[in-house]
Amino acid sequence: MREVPLLTAQMGRTGDGSHWAVYVVLPGESRWPEVLLPTDAGIPSTGDRAAALKRLGYVPFRTYPYWDWVETENPRDTASPVRLIATLAIVPAESGLLTGDNSRHS
Repeated sequence: MREVPLLTAQMGRTGDGSHWAVYVVLPGESRWPEVLLPTDAGIPSTGDRAAALKRLGYVPFRTYPYWDWVETENPRDTASPVRLIATLAIVPAESGLLTGDNSRHS
């Protein structure tokens, strides 16, 4: 059995707020692959996020296929706005470690 890398996908608003960015955190890399999604319909659905991940070549990891949301802020600027970032455990799509239904949570 070959070892499959478990990675993290994240989604947050772009700096200018014009899009949601779904991206894959690649350790040791300075640029991470991303897909931009429009903000006009609110928070992208789990289906939209899954399609973005598929375009990047990844799928949710089967043991926990739900996005977790965390608040982040700039600790050096307490007046700065809080940002919401969603995270999800993922694997390369060709690994075969697909999830079941990931539509229960957003």
